[in-house]
Amino acid sequence: MTALKDKLSHREPQIIDDQNVVYAAVTVPIVSMDGENHILFTVRSKTLRRQPGEISFPGGHCEVDDKTGTDAAIRECSEELGIPVRSIELLGPLDCLVSAIGVRLHAVAVRLHTLDFHPSEHEVGEIFTVPLKELLAMEPIEARVEVATKPMEGFPFHLLKDYEIDWKTRQSYPVYFYPYKGYPIWGLTARVLKNFLDIYRGDL
Repeated sequence: MTALKDKLSHREPQIIDDQNVVYAAVTVPIVSMDGENHILFTVRSKTLRRQPGEISFPGGHCEVDDKTGTDAAIRECSEELGIPVRSIELLGPLDCLVSAIGVRLHAVAVRLHTLDFHPSEHEVGEIFTVPLKELLAMEPIEARVEVATKPMEGFPFHLLKDYEIDWKTRQSYPVYFYPYKGYPIWGLTARVLKNFLDIYRGDL
């Protein structure tokens, strides 16, 4: 036991996670247009393998060379919008979202000091903005999604005498929708947007 105690005393505890978590980062970009603050969104290119055509904030996967989630968010913003990093002013961090679908999303608010965008054709199909005052006045539509467990083929039911062979509902989580002029802002993007708006209002 002495050897075990010595080993454990010098070991940093890790988090054991059943999910293959994706580490990603996004910016919530604020731009000034006609003297008014707008929030910028992108529409993902329809050629992308994952979530083509969906509305998102500029962002993406964290890479090995990114020292922090903030670095990843600003790098991705620069690459997707085709603007220099120096034109992106960091305003500060938002809350980190750990999603039930296996994404750990770091978000930061930024101000863009340019409107001269050259979006990545591979990643961005369209850019649009929404006046911040209109978003602040919105109440999102809220729906809920259930998360359940379903044993897969080969699950050793014979070892579990009284196990019921069915779906097991574990939890539910909210899904928010901010519809704006034909653009359905929803999913993780809407979760980040709601967090930003709540912080902006002083609700959090």
